[in-house]
Amino acid sequence: AMAAGADATALKNTLKAKDVRVVICLGRQGMQAAEALVNEFGVVVGGVAAVPEAEVRDMSVISLSPDPALLFGTLKSMVPTARRVNVVYDPRQNGWLIRLAREAARQHGLELVAEEARDLKTAVRLYQDILAGANPERDVLWLPQDPTTVEDGAVLPMVLRESWERRLPVFSSSFGHVKRGVLFSLYPDNVGLGRNLAGSAMDLLSSADGASRGVAPLKDVQTAVNLRTAKHLGLKL
Repeated sequence: AMAAGADATALKNTLKAKDVRVVICLGRQGMQAAEALVNEFGVVVGGVAAVPEAEVRDMSVISLSPDPALLFGTLKSMVPTARRVNVVYDPRQNGWLIRLAREAARQHGLELVAEEARDLKTAVRLYQDILAGANPERDVLWLPQDPTTVEDGAVLPMVLRESWERRLPVFSSSFGHVKRGVLFSLYPDNVGLGRNLAGSAMDLLSSADGASRGVAPLKDVQTAVNLRTAKHLGLKL
């Protein structure tokens, strides 16, 4: 377990004494510790949500953000009439995710309308525009794991209130939002995620030039659904 401000040098010495070659770092504290280890060990990171790409170029990171392909597949099974997915995101946090989402949208016959916002004020304005112009017969709204644009105090209550009144489907990458009223979310299957992290560590250990580095989405998932919201939207699940 890593405490805040732990001694990186002592950690390195401990790992070397045990002949460790690859380290799996979990959570935000783990990722901070990993920054001091990447030059001497293979590093796999898990258990983190929004991850700026610039911070993890030398690591292999499995994000807690669900794979857009899985999200969109679940969406199509629940809301077959969905044609356009609207999302507001901070490119510094989720540029990598939106690139994946564009390809996933094409594969599922969806149009992705992705709006950039680098501050909360811009995000609120974009949400207001989306909610005012959305057609519930074909539009849906996706809330990614994004600390800039998906803020629980101002953004989420507004989105939930307006979408409920307009019967607009909203899905989220955050499990906790389902209790608040979004239609569904995908969340980690912890056993599957553990296997995936271990597999990534073994890849790093066995690969001469190291396994793929950078950030990847969560593929080991379970589904949470708000049945009250589904009923309100007239969906038969």
